[in-house]
Amino acid sequence: MSLWAKNLEVLQQVNPDLAATLAAVKVPEDHQARPSRSGPPYLQVGKQRLTSSYDPVKEGRDWAQALEGEAAAPLIVFGLGLGYHLLPLLAAGRPFWVMEPSPAVARLALEHQDLTALLARDGLRLGSDFTGLPRKARLVEHTPTRRLHPGPHRRLLRFLAGEDCELGPLRILVVGPLYGGSHPIARYTARGFRELGHVTEFLDFAPFFAGYQVLAGVTRDQRAEHKLKQELLGLLGETIIARARDFKPDLVFALAQSPVAPPLLKALKAEVPLVAYWFVEDFQVLTYWQDLAPEVDVFFTLQKEPFFSELKARGVKNFACLPLAADLEAYHPLELAPEEKRRFGSALSFVGAGYYNRRQFFQGLTDFDFKIWGSEWELHSPLGLCIQNQAARVSAEDSVKIFNASRINLNLHSSPFHAGINPQGDYLNPRVFDLAACGAFQLVDWRGQLAEFFTPDQELATFTSLTEAREKISYYLAHEDERRRLAAASRERVLREHTYARRLAGALEIIQDLHPQSLPPRQPQESAALQVQSSFPPDHPVQVLLDRLPEGVSADLGGLVSQIKAGNDPLTEPEAILWFLHEFQQNMHGRGANGGR
Repeated sequence: MSLWAKNLEVLQQVNPDLAATLAAVKVPEDHQARPSRSGPPYLQVGKQRLTSSYDPVKEGRDWAQALEGEAAAPLIVFGLGLGYHLLPLLAAGRPFWVMEPSPAVARLALEHQDLTALLARDGLRLGSDFTGLPRKARLVEHTPTRRLHPGPHRRLLRFLAGEDCELGPLRILVVGPLYGGSHPIARYTARGFRELGHVTEFLDFAPFFAGYQVLAGVTRDQRAEHKLKQELLGLLGETIIARARDFKPDLVFALAQSPVAPPLLKALKAEVPLVAYWFVEDFQVLTYWQDLAPEVDVFFTLQKEPFFSELKARGVKNFACLPLAADLEAYHPLELAPEEKRRFGSALSFVGAGYYNRRQFFQGLTDFDFKIWGSEWELHSPLGLCIQNQAARVSAEDSVKIFNASRINLNLHSSPFHAGINPQGDYLNPRVFDLAACGAFQLVDWRGQLAEFFTPDQELATFTSLTEAREKISYYLAHEDERRRLAAASRERVLREHTYARRLAGALEIIQDLHPQSLPPRQPQESAALQVQSSFPPDHPVQVLLDRLPEGVSADLGGLVSQIKAGNDPLTEPEAILWFLHEFQQNMHGRGANGGR
């Protein structure tokens, strides 16, 4: 039995959720366990060595030896590395827990080290999971891990100091574009923040798009047209500033293509504590990021290297990869009427715009029962008979019907540079997550990040060429049970790991790590009884009402009013005031439920 299998077997018995998380981890290419000069493997993450490349065993032994002679109090070790520094502690029977920020590092450690003694007593924690950690334990650091993950280290310090590390509720202003693929993502982002409990407003500029289009026909002078459009975008920028002054957000979260230029971002940063920007585009195709990235507090990307190196070269320090996710309200399994199944269903379907590489690649699939949905397709072309609804744009609602009605949903990422599959394709498009959320079977071109989010051939099917695509289409059309199994597994994975709420919770953690104490932490909640008691003088009639509350009735405003309503006597003046305050509070909460808009 391999070390990985041995460790996983123990972990599955003690902490099955953590076992499932680590089993699904895809280790990035820049995480490598290499033979050291003395033989045992050492670990390198990017340019950072987490263990000695000469003698990692001795290094770990020396680290643990430095703790000898101290009181045998419980320890929290920040950093797992490859576990060499933990082996002496385990041999000595010293009680300790390990906090490891990186699931990929934890996976490699379990592949290369027997850590069953640690796992058997549930001693491993990942990320921000502080469950069961004693606040009075002593923190000791694995120095290379602290250097690599300063944000999680600061968060752990705050936890051990007794501070509440949870955020919120925050006030967040989400700024969307006039149009384009990032518009629905902006809407899902706002919904995701609301699901996390934050007071969120979505500044939706889509209604202005019609006016933006009208300007194209106002004059034949291209310079004049450009000036008019820029003035409209400038007006929208002033709208953002005005709304920020009124809404007073803790965070402005802008999406790609939103009307924010560098001067506006400078002005906005003078008005609000933090400004983040999510560039949900391919940095090699659209290059306007070069002007925007240096002007925001945190710049989120879909891609890693070489994008990260490009950002560093331009002096950008605060950036991170934030992948897309699924909006479960928009995309979900759906029962279709027989007429809808006939209209939207087919053996093979594709939903998306007619980019060059798709127009070329799909010509090799026209002998299948193939329906192509979306805009920018040429009706008078070899694909003409496959194109549906006169190449009109497809709504999200119809997309869900197509996804649920199709036996195989083809997903070929766009590329303006290739005739088919982009061999260097890295990030995942929204459709990967949307299809999985619908519980739909998906055949997708191979992407560099794919295995980090889904397990190929277990949760979705992949292809790297037209020949392979044709083979797999034929195979899966003949194997319905396998299609259903993969589709169900992909939906389970999305529900567990890839919702917008989960993704944006991670984004807020990153913002906290990069800008500590810039976002307000959750305030300790005073008990309901103390809140009400402290609101009135000791001799006030309300205090008498509190004293008379039966056992088990909440001593808050709602509890008081429930008792008042249950009585038969005429209302006293204090009772009437409390009832009025409660009704007023309920009305305010009703308005707040709409996101503060």
